[in-house]
Amino acid sequence: MLSLNVSVLVLALLWILLLASLSVKREKVHTTEILDEKDEPLIDENAVSERHKPVNFGEWYELLENEHDKHTKIIFNPLWQRDFNEYTKFSDFCKDKGVSVIKEYNLDFQDRQSVIYFDDSILMPLLWNKGYNIKFVKGKSFTDLLKEVAPFTLILLSVKDDGSQALNHKWQEKLADYGVRKLTREFLHSSYINVIWKKGAKEYISLFEEVSDKAITKTISSGYKVKDFNMPIHLEVKSAGYNSGNVSSVKINGEEFSPNLRGMNIIMYDLIESKVRSVHRVDTFVSIFEDNTIYCAYPEEERK
Repeated sequence: MLSLNVSVLVLALLWILLLASLSVKREKVHTTEILDEKDEPLIDENAVSERHKPVNFGEWYELLENEHDKHTKIIFNPLWQRDFNEYTKFSDFCKDKGVSVIKEYNLDFQDRQSVIYFDDSILMPLLWNKGYNIKFVKGKSFTDLLKEVAPFTLILLSVKDDGSQALNHKWQEKLADYGVRKLTREFLHSSYINVIWKKGAKEYISLFEEVSDKAITKTISSGYKVKDFNMPIHLEVKSAGYNSGNVSSVKINGEEFSPNLRGMNIIMYDLIESKVRSVHRVDTFVSIFEDNTIYCAYPEEERK
């Protein structure tokens, strides 16, 4: 009799556990459905960690203090949340100014009165396709970066995906003055490397420049002499365009510095201080301006 009671008790416990398991599974399925329908897209943590430039709302504050109206909208950039406290302050500032901060998928493209500001170049194709013109507002161009860097600097360039689509003839002529001569629009999705020595205030000497439809790897050992320049570091540069590996790598004495993002990855190495001074990325697939540049998108005038 005791054995029977124990068996009944065990069966009852197993039944309870089975019901609990089914309940958990149902809850998990229900949760997944809610996430799919209502939650915002998840941020790719790896992609965020690759973005090198710090969050800076200073130019946004300056812009909104002097130039906005009731129809101003700002497209939210997920990377702003890396500095949550500063983003919260900026969000509150926008509310006080009556400026809307919205996700790109919530844009009302039927509202042709709104002027849209944004600082993520990846949004450009979407806005162009919706009939918007885009103009530069605040930031630095590729040529600004090259011009402003101090003399006795090594400028290391490596393309990932594509680095030429945004280079129209005007920009090609400007870049030629800084040692960028071989990369033109005809090399869409090509690999590209350039090692430039800024010798003086206006003297740029390209030590090695190559563009190819195949992946390019260049290693220059410390002490190697090229064009009267003695390389003080061990340098390894790799570029692979969209169809040949899709990667950018710039290693200095074995340490990786490339942001490895689409377009032109730029590392400025200070030869006097013997250290990397700054890292930049210009998404030259769609723009000639560096990351975090502020743009304005406005509807094209309807043709009569």
